[in-house]
Amino acid sequence: MRTPIVRLTANEQYWDKKKGPRLSEVVFRNDLAKNQALNLCLNTEGEVDIVTMVDPADAKKVIQSQFANLIQVNANRVLTGIFNRYQQDVDFNDKRLRYALNAAVSKARVVAEGFLGYATAIPSLTPPWSREFPEDISPIEHDPQLAKQLLDEVGWPEERPLTIATLSQFTQSANVMAMELEASLQIKVNVIVIPKIEENKWLRAVAEKRRVPGFDIFLADVFAFFTQGIPAYVHREFFGQNGAFRLGPEIIEFEQLFKEFKSEVNDVRRSELAKDIDRYVHKEALGLFLCCPQDLYAVNRHVQFQAYRSTFELVDTEVTAEHWSRRR
Repeated sequence: MRTPIVRLTANEQYWDKKKGPRLSEVVFRNDLAKNQALNLCLNTEGEVDIVTMVDPADAKKVIQSQFANLIQVNANRVLTGIFNRYQQDVDFNDKRLRYALNAAVSKARVVAEGFLGYATAIPSLTPPWSREFPEDISPIEHDPQLAKQLLDEVGWPEERPLTIATLSQFTQSANVMAMELEASLQIKVNVIVIPKIEENKWLRAVAEKRRVPGFDIFLADVFAFFTQGIPAYVHREFFGQNGAFRLGPEIIEFEQLFKEFKSEVNDVRRSELAKDIDRYVHKEALGLFLCCPQDLYAVNRHVQFQAYRSTFELVDTEVTAEHWSRRR
């Protein structure tokens, strides 16, 4: 439950006049469904100025609107398939199986069809624009022949489908993955789309680790607040001892690397250790690495909005003299 409308009034006595305030008031409207807010932003003025987390499928409508502009930013958000290493009848602890699934999926197709191009393929878990990105690794190549060869070496139970569970916002990406896996590996793939109303229940169950989930791959995203210290936000969350998304026994080698990283106080050395962690995660194919989706915003044409890679901020946002609030 949310308060329908939240009003933030500027502090006119703020000590740093160079920083602002640049807006006199900000109103958050929680009384609108997302599609209602988008419709008001695209077709009217004076109702909604900014809509966050616009779906790629709606990006074209924003571009064509006479009232709004599409703002896009390469966010510190990482989308990855998490292997359920708790499974008993298939061995996701075998690197060959994990690599086979990576090689079976075209990341370019996931970006093109799952996000309509509004994403960047990644080799591991560190965004390419971070100073901690190891430039000596690249995305695992799409190689259906190698993928099938590795799967045959490991073995896959006859007639057993592979099951992907996904948050509803990644339904299209999960369906693309399923088509790729079926074509490359010649196995049946099922997709479970978690209803929005049940997402918290599923996420809590994954985090608590009290029972073995019934799916094989969980498609989820994690974001980092900064472009430094990425393993503390992303790698740890997926594979760390206290990671909410870890699906399997603790990974001793990862914990050793992460322990060294988190205890390092020298910035340069810590950056190199962050790269080592990303290289290790890539080399072991610990996840089904996909992409960094962009954050998309619909913004009123008279609002000068500065998007950030991490969180939603308005500290640098201003409105022009043509904005409805200054014309009335």
